[in-house]
Order: sequence, then structure tokens, then C-alpha cells
Amino acid sequence: MCSRCLGSQYNEFDSGSDLTDLDTDSLEDSTSSSQYSENSSLSEASGEDSASDCGVETTPDIGQPATKRARVAETGPAPAETSSGRREKTPDLNFAVPADILLEIFSHLEPVDLLHLFCTSKAFRKVLSSENAVSVWETARVNHGGVPDCLPGMSEVGWANLLFGSSECQECGRKRTWQIDFGIRRRVCSPCLDEHLVLNSVFAREFPKYDPIIMDLIPFSSVGTSGHCHILGSCECKFFWSDDVVEMAEKLEAYLKPGTEQALEDFKQSRKKYVDLDMEEHITVCTIWADEYGDRQLSHTVKLRSQNKKLFQARLVDLGHGAKDVERMFDRRHYGVLDQELTDARWERLIPKVEHKLAELQEEWRLEDQRNVSSSRRSELFAVYQKYVRQLPQAFIPHPKIFLELRDVAEFINSPPTEDKENNVQPCCAFAERIYEFCAEYIHKKKLELTRLLALSTNALQNTSILHSRGINVPYDMLVQLATSVFQCSRSGTFPLITWDKVQYHRCSPYNASMVRKRFMARNKRFMVQDDEILASTSSCTFSISQGGVAAAHSLLSMVGLDAQTTTATTMDNLQCRFFCSNCPPKPENGGSYRLAMNWRQGVFHYVKHQDHPSHKEPCWELLSAAQLQEIQSSRTDEYPGATQQVWRCNKCDQYHERPATKVPVINHVQSHGITAPTEGIDFSYDQRVVEKPPPATKFFVTPQTNKPSKSKPSTPLKYRCQHCGGSRRKFILEGVKEHIKNKHKINSPSEGPDFYKIK
Repeated sequence: MCSRCLGSQYNEFDSGSDLTDLDTDSLEDSTSSSQYSENSSLSEASGEDSASDCGVETTPDIGQPATKRARVAETGPAPAETSSGRREKTPDLNFAVPADILLEIFSHLEPVDLLHLFCTSKAFRKVLSSENAVSVWETARVNHGGVPDCLPGMSEVGWANLLFGSSECQECGRKRTWQIDFGIRRRVCSPCLDEHLVLNSVFAREFPKYDPIIMDLIPFSSVGTSGHCHILGSCECKFFWSDDVVEMAEKLEAYLKPGTEQALEDFKQSRKKYVDLDMEEHITVCTIWADEYGDRQLSHTVKLRSQNKKLFQARLVDLGHGAKDVERMFDRRHYGVLDQELTDARWERLIPKVEHKLAELQEEWRLEDQRNVSSSRRSELFAVYQKYVRQLPQAFIPHPKIFLELRDVAEFINSPPTEDKENNVQPCCAFAERIYEFCAEYIHKKKLELTRLLALSTNALQNTSILHSRGINVPYDMLVQLATSVFQCSRSGTFPLITWDKVQYHRCSPYNASMVRKRFMARNKRFMVQDDEILASTSSCTFSISQGGVAAAHSLLSMVGLDAQTTTATTMDNLQCRFFCSNCPPKPENGGSYRLAMNWRQGVFHYVKHQDHPSHKEPCWELLSAAQLQEIQSSRTDEYPGATQQVWRCNKCDQYHERPATKVPVINHVQSHGITAPTEGIDFSYDQRVVEKPPPATKFFVTPQTNKPSKSKPSTPLKYRCQHCGGSRRKFILEGVKEHIKNKHKINSPSEGPDFYKIK
């Protein structure tokens, strides 16, 4: 596995880790933990001469397990501080030990240990940087086993730091950069490689002022950017680090002076060891070692994490925490504290913060479980409600949201979940018994609201007072059924709703009621009712008194001599009366003139529609005579709603309640219930939620027509198709297809056969 791919594997391994939830930084006072738990951070070693003064990175490194260190109890006095707040330097005891003795001791260590010592103090750094320490570094590599020799041009410290030091990008500091490019002697992340690597074929374009000989004097990589891997040793693809190019160009400037030709040649020869074939073979060995070492470290890390996870869980359970919560805490989560050895002293420091984290997670889980259970209960109650209300008459069905907001229902939804998942939703069925009572209470409440509206109206208040003065106790049911009880929905404009019978069926979109009606009533051909519209209710509507409708109803009642205080809408429906609007003059048609003969409901709609016109300041009517009424009744009127309109449904079952159909299939369906002669209004009916308007008024010609009604000229049948419009189903008349071919296909003299054909 190449180092690029290995780095991707490490990143994938860590991608699911939640290192910010409970990492080393947040749980104990130390530096950030290493990705590999065997290694200690270079900044862990304390002292005045810390890693900040050394020439290597001080972030988490890759190396062997650090020796467990015993912590000294902080029982003594705190160290004295200077006026600047810094600690006083303690005597450096390292000088008491000769350098050769130190080197002998260091020869028993491994590279990562020497690297830590190098960053501990200036004295150790001086010893380990001396020429005598080279053999110690070499021995340390042997002690570790199989570590490749140092690449030419790199110090022993730099080589150890590249292999075992920080896992951060040496260019931008990006963490968890595992891949090492030994060709350019750097540990660099992919974005930095994309930015700084220069391909030999574009060298002249990127560095036009530099001599191309530079490419023969600096190390290069055979692994390019964007995952393009090339064969090592290939002269066709070489990738150079841009900073190396600039640095080498600065060095060559010193050899451009006269008389420095031989020095320049010697310099070039000294640089060949960085780019010769033996070096590329060494790089291959280093890359293979890094891949194998990374695999071993990854395996060791996984094993250590697993062990620490079990230790954490066992100790938390011993402290009295629930086993399920503890297991859930580590389920699909990783914490940085698992990457280091868990000692008793370290555990004592971690206990408060681990328990605090567990408490936070328990609260999150409680809220999450509550949300899930509440959602399940809400869905189950909605299904129960929807199933139950389908059996009720589809008039004024409250929206399920209102049912779910009832006090005891809401308390059940938001009650804490039980251990048994089935018991969380099983009580939902018990609420079905309350739905009928709830609907009845809801209707009662809405009627009372409408009654209060009537009480606030001057006319209605006067009517109610007159009845009370007569000793008549008027129930609210009667008030909302009076012919003068005309309401309107705030979302539907001035559209009149005559009495409770129409209010209870009114359905209004919360966005645009008129658009809903247009969608249902368009061309009187198709009536599609959606589930949410079936359960939609007037809860989203605000009702008010239709002043125009009330005025029209009062004037109509006065015209027929009925008492406006007691006459119901049903009484008016049973009257065989028709009215002309006195505000509308006769309209001419076919040499004659007509007026609209309206029943009282049509009259109310007519006046409300035209009340803003100057000619309709007040409602005025003319009552049709008996002869005129007989003529109207003898004339043929269209059925309303039409049999072809999809508004019909069965009253014996709910099959067509969701999707009303045309009249014939509904009648056939009703007959399947054993009813041979279905009766409209009893066995089947139209959906009053959709059909809210009364049928159109009848034309009554006060002046006979002298001309025959003009019949529209029958259109010429479309019998032709264009041969050049392949696959088109468009039809033409003869002249039309010829014009089409001339204009679109630029054929001046189209002929039947090659250009168009007649549809058979």
C-alpha cells in the first residue's frame, strides 16, 4: 500500500471519530493526544528549555509506546515566580554526567525516545546534535528494528522527526497528515502537494527565469498530485517542490561570477547523490517501510482503543452508571482519551469530566428518545383519527392538529417513554372513543362562535332581542340556521356562506382558497380532493358576517312577507319563488331581451357579487308572477351539479369520499349495496365541500327573441398531418397544413403524399 493510500485509510479510520466531544484536551490538562496511542507528544516533556526552542515539530508524533511515567505528588510548595510571572530556572543537573556516559545510555533507546530527549532541554539537544551522536541515532534505528538509514542531506534529528515526529503537515500544519513523500523529504498534505509540486514538463513556464539545470540538482518525487502515480525512476514525470527550486536558484547565483566554473562543476557533482538511481532505490525502501510501519501502528491503535474502551466501560459501571448508557456512550463514537494508556492516576483525573460528558449524553438521549416516541404516538393518533373520521359525515371535520392539541392527548404524546416500545403507542387506540365526543364539542364550539358573531351584528342583535321580548328562548342552533345568517371566510373574500349548512362544509386552503376552488371547479370536469384537504377544516379560516349577504336576505324575506327573525333557510328553499334584480336592466340577446330569474340563494350571491357597483347600492327585487314562475318551471334546466362532474359519492360507504367520481359509476356502486333504485340525497349525493355555489340563474326573456339563436358555425374537421414533422400528432385543415409546410419547412408548393397526408 502506497503512503498516499495509507493516509487515506487513516483519514477514513478517523472520519467517524468524535475527537471534539471528549478528547484529551477537554478531559485532562495535557497537550493534544496522538493519533497513535503509543506515542507521547513532543510537548509533554516539561522544562524551561522545552520543545519550543528545538528545530523539530512539537505536535503528536508516530513512534513506539512511551515508557509509563510516575507522577510526583504535588505536596511541596509551589515554585517561586519572578516578577514577570515565569518560573525560576532550576539547576541543570545534566552537566554532572559526562557526554560519553549520556551517549552510552542513549544508545539503548529508540529513535522516538531520542527525539523526545532532544526536545527536553538544550543540554540534551547539544549532545544529540554532536557528531559523536550519529552512531547513537544509527544504533537507535537498529534497536527499533528495520528503520531505513537517513536520506542524504538530512540530519539525524530531521530524519527521526520525519519518521516518528509530528503527524501535521510541515507546510500548513494540517493535522493527521500520515503520508510521507520521501522523494521531496517532506510530510505534506494533499492540498499542499497540489499547490507546491511542479512537474518537470511545466518547469520553464512556472520558472521562466531559472536555469533548467536546477532539476538535476534537487530531489524529486515520482508521485504526483491528484492520485497520479508514476513509475519510480521515470524521466518523463518528475515533481519538484517549489521551495527547493527557489532555494537552489539562490545557491547557483553564487557560482555565476567569472572564475567560478570549476566550483560550479564541483557543486553539481556534490548534488548528484540526491538524485542518482541508488537514491531512488533507497526511497522505495523507505516508502515500503513507512507503509508497513503505518499498518502496524494502525493495528496497535485499534487494539489499544478496544482495550481502553472496555476499561472505561467497566470502570463507569463500577461507579454505578447504567451498563446500557455506558455502552451507548461509546457506540459509534471515538474519544481521544482512548488513544493513550489508561493508568490509575490518569483515570482519577478523568472521572469528573467523563461523568459530566456521560450526563450530557444521557440528556441528549432522553430528548432524542422523547422526540422519537412523541413522533410515533402523534403518527399513530393521526392514523386512528383519520380512520375514525372517515366514517363520519364529511361536514366540519376538525383538523387532526386540533385533536392532537387537546390537553390529555398532548400530555400523552409528551409523556416519558416506557421501556416497552409497544406500550409507548398502544394507548393510542383508547383515544378513538373520544373522537366522536371531540367532534361534537368542536361543532358546538364553532356554532357558539358564529352565534357570537350574529350577536355582535346590529340586525341579528335586534332580531334576538325581539324574540326574547316575545318570551321565545332562541337556541344557538336556530340562529345559525336563519336565512339571514350569512357568513364569509376571510380567506375567500366576500364569497357568501349561507347558514351553518354551508359553513360546516367550507374548506379553505391556508394559502389561497380561490386557487383551490379554481383547481376543483376548473371547467366543471375534474374534482380531485387530496388527503390533507379532506381533513382540512375551518380552523385555518376566520369567519365574519357577510353584510351584503345579510342585507340581500333581509330584502328577499321582506319581498315574500316572511319574518326575518324566525324564517330559516330551509323555509325559503321550500318556497317556489323567483326574483328579478331591480338594479339590473334587461340584457339583449337575439333581438329580444332577458332578465335573470333567481331563487333566494342565487339572489344573495348575485347581490354580494355586484354590491360594489354603483347600480347596486341597495338590494332591490321584483317577485315573478305566477305565470312567469310557471314558464320558468316548464322550461328545461340543466342538472346541477352535472352528472359528468366528479363530485358524486356514495352515502353507504366511504369508497368515494376521498376521490369523488361521476354520477353513473357511483349509482352503479350504490346498487351493489342491494339498492335497486338509488335516491339522490339519501343513497348518494354530491360533495358539498366542493360545490359551494348555487346553480346558474335562469334566463327569462321579457321580450321575445326575433332571431333564431345563432349557432356557431361547425368547425372544419382537422383531417391532415404534416409528413415532415416526424412523430407529431398535430392535426390541420387542408389550408392550414399547406401554410404550415410553407412557413416552417420552406416548401412553396406542398402536395398531398410527399408533404402531408389525410388521416383515415
